[in-house]
Amino acid sequence: MGWRASRVSRRQMSRATLLFERQADASWLPTTVILATPNRLQGTCLPGNRDRDARLAMLLRDARPPLLNDSTDERGTFLDWVDSALSALADGHTTWATSVVPTATVEALYQREVVCAVATTEV
Repeated sequence: MGWRASRVSRRQMSRATLLFERQADASWLPTTVILATPNRLQGTCLPGNRDRDARLAMLLRDARPPLLNDSTDERGTFLDWVDSALSALADGHTTWATSVVPTATVEALYQREVVCAVATTEV
């Protein structure tokens, strides 16, 4: 297996999404991470905001893999969900979403993308 083949298979193991919320000073605060594997979504967010907690709970509870073709009932995986979520979860005014490099666990992803970023902005 060459470098290219191993890179592709590793990328297909998981994908990750980072959600931001617009702050009063017009800056973007990273708040939520979602780690997608072929069969499930896992996520966590900054504590202390009931709306944010409810949104994440709803996403994790109600998310379904997207249809691969509008003419069939064939569904993709949660890896495919990331592409549709990037546009569906962000309006560009109050929320923004981006794809990020996944980690082995949602906790590691949250630490890297949210905790470290928030700590950097508070200094």
